[in-house]
Amino acid sequence: DIEVDYEELTGRKMMPVPGYDKPVEFGVLTEFAYPLEGGAGEIVVATTRPETMLGDTAVAVHPEDPRYTHLHGKHAIHPFNGRKIPIITDA
Repeated sequence: DIEVDYEELTGRKMMPVPGYDKPVEFGVLTEFAYPLEGGAGEIVVATTRPETMLGDTAVAVHPEDPRYTHLHGKHAIHPFNGRKIPIITDA
C-alpha cells in the first residue's frame, strides 16, 4: 500500500493531510440517534465519519446482540430528511 500510511491511534489526533491547508482530526468516534418509527424510542449509532449519515439507507445491528433483537425488521426515521430506513441484521 504505497498510498497508505498506517498509524495506530489511541485517541484524538490532528494530522496533516495532503491537499488540506490545516491538519485534520482523526481518532474521533461520533454518536447520534435515529428516532424509531412510531415514536418507540431511538437507536444510537457511532461512526468515525458522521458526514456519511446523510446517505444512510439502513441501520445494521448484529443479529445475536440482545440489545437490538426487538428492533429486527423495524424502521428508523432519518433525522434530517424524514426518510424511513430499515433496521437490518448483519454479522
